[in-house]
Amino acid sequence: MKKLNRAQAPGRRYATFLKLGTGMVALATATAWVAPALAQSTASEMDEIVITGARKQPNIAGLIQAETSPKSRSTVTQEYLATQTAGQSVLASLNLLPGVNFTNNDAYGSSGGNIRIRGFDGNRVSLTFDGIPLNDTGNYAIYSNQVIDEELVNRATVNIGTTDVDSPTASATGGTINVQTRKPLDELGVEGKLSFGSNSYKRIFTVLDTGDFGPGNRTSAFLAASYQDYDKFKGYGSLQKKQFNTRIYEDLGGGDFISVAAHYNENRNNSYQTNSRATFASNYFADYNNTWVPQTAVNGKADTPSSLDSNYYNVRVNPSNTGNVRGQSRFHLADDVMLTVDPYFQYTLANGGGTTSIKETDPRLIGTSKAKGVDLNGDGDLLDTVLLYAPSNTNTFRTGVTSSLIWDIDDNNRLRVGYTLDYGRHRQTGDFSYIGADGTPLDVFGGKNSGQIYAADGSQLEARNRYSIAELNQASLEYVFKALDQKLTVVPALRLPFFHRELNQYCYTYTSTSTNVASLSSNQYCTTNPTITQTNLYRTPFTGTKDFSDPLPSLGVVYQVTPEHQVYFQFSEGFSAPRTDNLYGVKTDQPGIVDPEKTYNFELGERYQTNWLMTSVSGWYTRYINRIVSALDPNDANNTIDRSLGRVDLYGASVEAGFAITDQVNFYTSGSYTHSEVKNNLAGPAGYIYKTSGKQLVDTPEWMAAGRVEYKPLDILSASIEGKYTGTRAATDVNDEWTTPFFVANFETRLDLPDAGGFKGTYLQFNVNNLFDRRYLNTISSSTSVATVAGKSSLPFYQVGAPRTFMGTIHTSF
Repeated sequence: MKKLNRAQAPGRRYATFLKLGTGMVALATATAWVAPALAQSTASEMDEIVITGARKQPNIAGLIQAETSPKSRSTVTQEYLATQTAGQSVLASLNLLPGVNFTNNDAYGSSGGNIRIRGFDGNRVSLTFDGIPLNDTGNYAIYSNQVIDEELVNRATVNIGTTDVDSPTASATGGTINVQTRKPLDELGVEGKLSFGSNSYKRIFTVLDTGDFGPGNRTSAFLAASYQDYDKFKGYGSLQKKQFNTRIYEDLGGGDFISVAAHYNENRNNSYQTNSRATFASNYFADYNNTWVPQTAVNGKADTPSSLDSNYYNVRVNPSNTGNVRGQSRFHLADDVMLTVDPYFQYTLANGGGTTSIKETDPRLIGTSKAKGVDLNGDGDLLDTVLLYAPSNTNTFRTGVTSSLIWDIDDNNRLRVGYTLDYGRHRQTGDFSYIGADGTPLDVFGGKNSGQIYAADGSQLEARNRYSIAELNQASLEYVFKALDQKLTVVPALRLPFFHRELNQYCYTYTSTSTNVASLSSNQYCTTNPTITQTNLYRTPFTGTKDFSDPLPSLGVVYQVTPEHQVYFQFSEGFSAPRTDNLYGVKTDQPGIVDPEKTYNFELGERYQTNWLMTSVSGWYTRYINRIVSALDPNDANNTIDRSLGRVDLYGASVEAGFAITDQVNFYTSGSYTHSEVKNNLAGPAGYIYKTSGKQLVDTPEWMAAGRVEYKPLDILSASIEGKYTGTRAATDVNDEWTTPFFVANFETRLDLPDAGGFKGTYLQFNVNNLFDRRYLNTISSSTSVATVAGKSSLPFYQVGAPRTFMGTIHTSF
């Protein structure tokens, strides 16, 4: 067989695909290079082009795509994303995939949500955006409301349960989600969308593509902007989102290129209140109150704030400013050697709102001075208690680079060496500021940027003050070997992460003496007062470092039985270093309290893929070591601490299928079974033992099933209905509270309008979310147990699903 260099292969194979016109031939050609598609770095994207033999893989309704990697993998493309609610997070569009469960806090996505894959929450899943990591550097959280607009997403790919060998992450034990931005178009054009819906929803999206320009017409770019605004579906308040995106792409010829993209997202959200199951049972729409009682300031009187004010909706906010700049490049150093370099920079400033009541004689206000306090409300005395806005701000500056050197030795052998550096500076502060007379914070970021409150000695009044560095240095090695006329592909790989955390705690950590349970990672007392009491003091300010590393091998094997039928096997190891909160909440000089989490993953699967029918079936097993949980401290019932629970075994099966029944009807379905079993009990205070052994992981439904039918009776008219069944989920570690199962359906229809007056691609779209208006418990904030232990209790709290929601959209381009 004549060897095709990497620059030529995609074009020739794509031409063959078009010429023959069948998915079967395309899939047969794809076996020419069946290497695993990794995270969507430039090198991995190029791998995919070579893997599939075409730049566009066969798919059915944009929900199931021809796959060739030796792992359970699902992809949604723009074809499906375009049918979803305008402005929704791309993560919500993954909810039909097997093993994936996304709980959305509202119908439009700006309030965020939570994703789980096979029992692993979002903090244990790697989310990348054009190859750059989006998980928070401190707690690894995924913020679904800060992802790029769906209109600009080419595809989103989920490796279900297995972490990629080149993923730039120190946290992923449960899989990866890779979001890929579309390239600029080669023709000048403008696209616009205008949407209206329930809860006073309005959104506008527009994108300008320059088309090809510059020397040789090798440069292209786009510039996009969107704005959305709507009211909460329960309680008072609104949610606003602004987003800007741009990308410039320079084609260097021969398949080489340089691309620079930028993204900025700004959210100004009133939060939804979480409540107990009992509260929602009595009032499904329970939320923060809309009553603000102005604080009094009378000289000679001990003024106190109203108990209503701390739960006023305008102090319960979730503002965020996030952005990134992403570079991607590909250079041929020789015909068979390629270098890719993807640098990036990210910025985050966000908080979750909140208030704190402060006495004017609080030691934090005295500091090193001789004063007796600070007159916060200006009434001339020091007798008062004043309610202040006290958000916990997180401000992150993050830089990094992902690079790979790929050598195509011959038709049957390829070697890839990669290196990743991810460096994050993570600043966490609780910057107090004043609240306006109407109950609105003077600045949503408190005293972070302005309006600071100072103690008598000139020090800033803060509720938190930590500075952390998270540095990942990672090498990776992958070898691809082919045999049996390239029907068999064997891919051994090795990932070598070295993760360094620097911890700087500038505040004292106290235990609680009230009936409330204190988290030692957040119960901070920031003061310069030299006479601070030692009663209930857990830890003084400190500086320390922690290093974590572990070699992570993997092995993938795929065999192409026939052009349309393949079987695969995958083994991989996963690793998650403890989060900053895990480490700040324990005494890090005590080994073994919080150990890195580790997974051993095995999977066996089979696929049948033609241009009209695609199926995938897999069975899997994961051994999960050192799962970190938060529970009452065995030595002090006033505290919760993070510690390693021990081993958890998970196993299950997944199935998905896409069927183009006729030219007018497409059908997609998926199902998954996930069994989880905790192997150890957990020690509690006063000799109490939490009976966690034999229990299931929280928020992990054993059974999920989903389906979608799309009908296109006319070329200009289409309609679809989709639904998802989610089984019961444990809300506590000891499984003494459960949610009930629920089924939610969505409906969509579209009417294409004729081109006229220079406008083209015009259509009207109508969406209905939660078609049958189901009520259900949604995102879970779990607890250890609902039982009272040592006089303490901690109920699980929930979000509820949004009611039936309507939306209409008009789209056009010119």
